[in-house]
Amino acid sequence: MASPIRVLIVDDSNYVRMVVARMLRRTHDIEVVGQAADGQEALQLALELKPDVMTLDVEMPKLDGLEVLRRLLPREQIPVVMLSSLTQERAEVTLEALQLGAVDFVGKPGSAGVPDLAAVEYQLLMKVRAAATARVLSPAAKRPRAEGVGRAVSVPIRRRPTLLLASSTGGPSTLASLLGALPGDLPASLAVTQHMPASFTQSFAERLDAECELEVREAAEGDVLGVGTALLAPGDWHMIIGPQGIIHLSNAAPVWGVRPAADPMMESAAENLREPLIAVVLTGMGCDGADGLCRVKEADGVAIAQDEESSVIYGMPKAAAETGACDYIASLGDLPRLLVEQTYRLATAEKTRAAVAGGDRSS
Repeated sequence: MASPIRVLIVDDSNYVRMVVARMLRRTHDIEVVGQAADGQEALQLALELKPDVMTLDVEMPKLDGLEVLRRLLPREQIPVVMLSSLTQERAEVTLEALQLGAVDFVGKPGSAGVPDLAAVEYQLLMKVRAAATARVLSPAAKRPRAEGVGRAVSVPIRRRPTLLLASSTGGPSTLASLLGALPGDLPASLAVTQHMPASFTQSFAERLDAECELEVREAAEGDVLGVGTALLAPGDWHMIIGPQGIIHLSNAAPVWGVRPAADPMMESAAENLREPLIAVVLTGMGCDGADGLCRVKEADGVAIAQDEESSVIYGMPKAAAETGACDYIASLGDLPRLLVEQTYRLATAEKTRAAVAGGDRSS
């Protein structure tokens, strides 16, 4: 029998510590090994107890959660799940925590924007279990830009590929690293689905936009895919890509339990776009993106999954790899140059991709 997941709870609220501990203790595979009421106590207990997972509040006396992450993770690679209110105001600080190395976040019981306690408990248990298997990656330094690849190409650009990116747990820091390394003159449009609440995606898009040469923004109904721009699916809406790259936002039922999901984005692109496609499935829990990646491959696109070693959670990319459809399994460090190379290969090719159904759609 496997040992239980040992969890340290950190929050300055007695109520929150009590509720979180009660939720975790209802299961046989999780053990609460300690509780801390401030950041200094959290650091001390983390070093003494060496828990498998820590749940961490942001606003605390003595040391806040961000400072705890800055001091703890370089010394102990403990997976951290942040407790956060799911509001626009708290999005920025939660995203900062993810950039510092926190694995994921969950709605804080009793806080603004957080659903009922039953929903919180389900998310908490799922994310603590996932965090126990996660790789804690130190904050990614700015990766070298794909220097010279785009500017060295002298042959004419015949068409504009579309890159379709899917990510979940570990995705915010992974996307920041990947998109931040792509050149702003890349002759491609990009569409990104990151599993994230509605109140967070605008802040996340703005954060990426500030760090990238590419333009990054949250998608809106009626937007059109454009070269040099990455459109991020808004929280609680599937991003459907129609003919000519026109964006439609759908509140259809969640897919794989999430909305937005990557499969609808990829499947609609494979069905509706004439342009060459590149599907990339990055770190995350579950299997979202695997079916869509297969559809892209069937449409003569390029299929890529992140490798296990560089994934925070090797769930989604593993599911994609196990389809057998992937052309490449690549590390995060290798992905920028691979995407630049594949973009230019497709952009300068003589023949466009065949239609998914119904003959040739070459332009």
